[in-house]
Amino acid sequence: MSDFQFELEWYRAKKLPGRAAKVHGLTGTVGSFGDVTVEVEWRKPGLKGGNRQYETRLYGERMPDVVFRTVGPARPNLRNARFDVAGERVPLDFNAKALRNKARALRMTCQGRPYTYVVTGFERGAVLSRPGVEITMTRGKNPRGKGNGSFGAVTGEAEADALDLALAIVFEHIDTRELTASERVSGLLGRVLDPRPEESSY
Repeated sequence: MSDFQFELEWYRAKKLPGRAAKVHGLTGTVGSFGDVTVEVEWRKPGLKGGNRQYETRLYGERMPDVVFRTVGPARPNLRNARFDVAGERVPLDFNAKALRNKARALRMTCQGRPYTYVVTGFERGAVLSRPGVEITMTRGKNPRGKGNGSFGAVTGEAEADALDLALAIVFEHIDTRELTASERVSGLLGRVLDPRPEESSY
Protein backbone atom coordinates (compact mmCIF):
# COMPACT_ATOMS: atom_id res chain seq x y z
CA MET A 1 0.00 0.00 0.00
CA SER A 2 1.31 3.46 -0.88
CA ASP A 3 -0.93 6.34 0.19
CA PHE A 4 -0.12 9.86 -1.00
CA GLN A 5 -1.67 13.21 -1.82
CA PHE A 6 -1.27 15.66 -4.69
CA GLU A 7 -2.49 19.05 -5.89
CA LEU A 8 -3.49 20.33 -9.32
CA GLU A 9 -3.72 24.00 -10.25
CA TRP A 10 -6.50 25.30 -12.50
CA TYR A 11 -5.55 27.75 -15.24
CA ARG A 12 -7.36 29.68 -17.96
CA ALA A 13 -6.03 31.21 -21.18
CA LYS A 14 -2.48 30.15 -20.38
CA LYS A 15 0.33 29.75 -22.91
CA LEU A 16 1.97 26.37 -22.27
CA PRO A 17 5.32 25.23 -23.71
CA GLY A 18 4.85 23.58 -27.08
CA ARG A 19 1.28 24.92 -27.54
CA ALA A 20 0.45 27.29 -30.38
CA ALA A 21 -2.48 28.95 -28.63
CA LYS A 22 -3.59 29.81 -25.13
CA VAL A 23 -5.51 26.96 -23.47
CA HIS A 24 -7.28 26.18 -20.20
CA GLY A 25 -7.17 23.15 -17.94
CA LEU A 26 -5.31 21.99 -14.84
CA THR A 27 -1.76 20.94 -14.11
CA GLY A 28 0.43 19.69 -11.27
CA THR A 29 2.87 17.06 -10.02
CA VAL A 30 1.32 13.70 -9.09
CA GLY A 31 3.72 11.94 -6.74
CA SER A 32 6.29 9.72 -8.48
CA PHE A 33 4.25 9.91 -11.71
CA GLY A 34 5.59 13.38 -12.42
CA ASP A 35 3.96 16.35 -14.10
CA VAL A 36 0.42 15.90 -15.42
CA THR A 37 -1.68 18.33 -17.45
CA VAL A 38 -5.32 18.17 -18.52
CA GLU A 39 -6.07 20.45 -21.46
CA VAL A 40 -9.41 21.33 -23.06
CA GLU A 41 -9.80 22.49 -26.65
CA TRP A 42 -13.02 23.25 -28.48
CA ARG A 43 -13.99 23.70 -32.09
CA LYS A 44 -16.68 26.00 -33.42
CA PRO A 45 -19.68 24.36 -35.11
CA GLY A 46 -19.69 24.15 -38.90
CA LEU A 47 -21.71 26.31 -41.23
CA LYS A 48 -24.62 23.87 -41.05
CA GLY A 49 -25.05 24.55 -37.34
CA GLY A 50 -24.75 22.30 -34.34
CA ASN A 51 -22.94 22.61 -31.04
CA ARG A 52 -19.27 23.17 -30.41
CA GLN A 53 -17.08 20.08 -30.04
CA TYR A 54 -14.81 19.60 -27.06
CA GLU A 55 -11.68 17.51 -26.69
CA THR A 56 -10.28 16.96 -23.21
CA ARG A 57 -6.83 15.37 -23.26
CA LEU A 58 -4.49 14.27 -20.47
CA TYR A 59 -0.74 14.69 -20.87
CA GLY A 60 2.00 13.13 -18.75
CA GLU A 61 5.26 11.35 -19.44
CA ARG A 62 4.21 8.37 -17.32
CA MET A 63 0.49 8.57 -18.06
CA PRO A 64 -1.55 6.68 -20.65
CA ASP A 65 -3.02 8.63 -23.58
CA VAL A 66 -6.51 9.71 -22.45
CA VAL A 67 -8.93 11.59 -24.72
CA PHE A 68 -12.52 12.55 -23.87
CA ARG A 69 -14.52 13.96 -26.79
CA THR A 70 -18.02 15.38 -26.49
CA VAL A 71 -20.50 17.74 -28.11
CA GLY A 72 -22.32 20.34 -26.07
CA PRO A 73 -23.19 23.99 -25.58
CA ALA A 74 -21.31 24.84 -22.39
CA ARG A 75 -18.51 22.49 -21.26
CA PRO A 76 -17.39 18.86 -21.68
CA ASN A 77 -20.06 16.54 -20.24
CA LEU A 78 -21.22 12.92 -20.23
CA ARG A 79 -23.71 13.31 -23.09
CA ASN A 80 -22.66 12.22 -26.56
CA ALA A 81 -19.25 11.34 -25.15
CA ARG A 82 -16.49 9.27 -26.69
CA PHE A 83 -13.86 8.12 -24.18
CA ASP A 84 -10.57 6.58 -25.33
CA VAL A 85 -7.84 5.36 -22.97
CA ALA A 86 -4.56 4.08 -24.40
CA GLY A 87 -6.31 3.38 -27.69
CA GLU A 88 -9.20 1.48 -26.05
CA ARG A 89 -12.79 2.73 -26.35
CA VAL A 90 -14.26 2.82 -22.85
CA PRO A 91 -18.10 2.75 -22.61
CA LEU A 92 -19.60 4.89 -19.84
CA ASP A 93 -22.70 3.75 -17.96
CA PHE A 94 -24.76 5.28 -15.15
CA ASN A 95 -28.31 5.07 -13.82
CA ALA A 96 -29.96 8.39 -14.75
CA LYS A 97 -33.16 7.48 -12.88
CA ALA A 98 -31.60 6.79 -9.47
CA LEU A 99 -32.25 9.20 -6.58
CA ARG A 100 -28.91 8.91 -4.77
CA ASN A 101 -25.45 9.89 -5.92
CA LYS A 102 -24.05 6.45 -5.15
CA ALA A 103 -26.77 4.74 -7.17
CA ARG A 104 -26.13 7.12 -10.07
CA ALA A 105 -22.41 6.26 -10.08
CA LEU A 106 -20.54 6.14 -13.36
CA ARG A 107 -19.33 2.61 -14.13
CA MET A 108 -16.72 1.66 -16.68
CA THR A 109 -14.31 -1.16 -17.46
CA CYS A 110 -10.85 -0.19 -18.64
CA GLN A 111 -8.03 -2.63 -19.42
CA GLY A 112 -10.09 -5.36 -17.77
CA ARG A 113 -10.58 -3.45 -14.51
CA PRO A 114 -14.01 -2.41 -13.20
CA TYR A 115 -14.14 1.21 -12.01
CA THR A 116 -16.78 3.17 -10.15
CA TYR A 117 -16.88 6.97 -10.10
CA VAL A 118 -19.15 8.57 -7.47
CA VAL A 119 -19.73 12.31 -7.16
CA THR A 120 -19.58 13.22 -3.46
CA GLY A 121 -20.92 16.76 -3.73
CA PHE A 122 -22.12 19.02 -6.51
CA GLU A 123 -19.02 20.75 -7.99
CA ARG A 124 -17.01 19.76 -4.90
CA GLY A 125 -15.48 16.36 -5.53
CA ALA A 126 -15.72 12.68 -6.38
CA VAL A 127 -14.27 9.25 -5.62
CA LEU A 128 -12.87 6.88 -8.24
CA SER A 129 -12.43 3.30 -7.03
CA ARG A 130 -11.53 -0.19 -8.16
CA PRO A 131 -10.84 -3.23 -5.96
CA GLY A 132 -7.97 -2.25 -3.65
CA VAL A 133 -7.61 1.39 -4.76
CA GLU A 134 -9.56 4.57 -3.98
CA ILE A 135 -8.75 8.07 -5.23
CA THR A 136 -10.65 10.97 -3.67
CA MET A 137 -10.72 14.29 -5.51
CA THR A 138 -11.88 17.53 -3.88
CA ARG A 139 -11.94 21.12 -5.13
CA GLY A 140 -11.28 24.38 -3.36
CA LYS A 141 -9.10 27.46 -3.08
CA ASN A 142 -5.43 27.09 -3.93
CA PRO A 143 -3.61 27.62 -0.58
CA ARG A 144 -0.46 28.91 -2.30
CA GLY A 145 -1.97 31.54 -4.56
CA LYS A 146 -4.97 32.89 -6.38
CA GLY A 147 -7.57 30.73 -8.05
CA ASN A 148 -8.84 27.22 -7.38
CA GLY A 149 -7.25 23.81 -7.21
CA SER A 150 -8.10 20.12 -7.25
CA PHE A 151 -6.71 17.98 -4.46
CA GLY A 152 -6.22 14.22 -4.70
CA ALA A 153 -5.80 11.59 -1.98
CA VAL A 154 -4.81 8.02 -2.89
CA THR A 155 -5.59 5.18 -0.46
CA GLY A 156 -6.11 1.42 -0.54
CA GLU A 157 -4.52 -1.97 -0.05
CA ALA A 158 -3.17 -2.13 -3.60
CA GLU A 159 -0.74 0.16 -5.40
CA ALA A 160 -2.39 2.85 -7.51
CA ASP A 161 -0.87 3.10 -10.97
CA ALA A 162 -0.88 5.58 -13.84
CA LEU A 163 -4.18 4.30 -15.24
CA ASP A 164 -6.00 4.81 -11.92
CA LEU A 165 -4.68 8.35 -11.55
CA ALA A 166 -5.33 9.30 -15.16
CA LEU A 167 -9.00 8.31 -14.89
CA ALA A 168 -9.50 10.19 -11.63
CA ILE A 169 -7.78 13.33 -12.89
CA VAL A 170 -9.33 13.66 -16.35
CA PHE A 171 -12.87 13.68 -14.90
CA GLU A 172 -11.95 16.82 -12.94
CA HIS A 173 -12.46 18.67 -16.21
CA ILE A 174 -15.73 16.94 -17.18
CA ASP A 175 -19.17 18.18 -16.16
CA THR A 176 -20.47 15.27 -14.05
CA ARG A 177 -23.60 16.91 -12.65
CA GLU A 178 -25.68 14.13 -14.27
CA LEU A 179 -24.26 11.81 -11.60
CA THR A 180 -25.85 13.84 -8.80
CA ALA A 181 -29.25 13.35 -7.19
CA SER A 182 -29.94 17.07 -7.59
CA GLU A 183 -29.82 16.64 -11.38
CA ARG A 184 -32.52 13.95 -11.14
CA VAL A 185 -34.70 16.14 -8.91
CA SER A 186 -34.31 19.18 -11.20
CA GLY A 187 -35.21 16.99 -14.19
CA LEU A 188 -38.39 15.77 -12.51
CA LEU A 189 -39.32 19.29 -11.40
CA GLY A 190 -38.77 20.62 -14.91
CA ARG A 191 -41.15 18.06 -16.34
CA VAL A 192 -43.81 19.01 -13.80
CA LEU A 193 -43.50 22.72 -14.59
CA ASP A 194 -43.14 22.23 -18.34
CA PRO A 195 -44.64 18.86 -19.33
CA ARG A 196 -43.99 17.73 -22.89
CA PRO A 197 -46.02 14.61 -23.72
CA GLU A 198 -43.90 13.88 -26.76
CA GLU A 199 -40.77 13.37 -24.64
CA SER A 200 -39.91 10.08 -22.98
CA SER A 201 -39.77 9.90 -19.22
CA TYR A 202 -36.60 11.12 -17.56
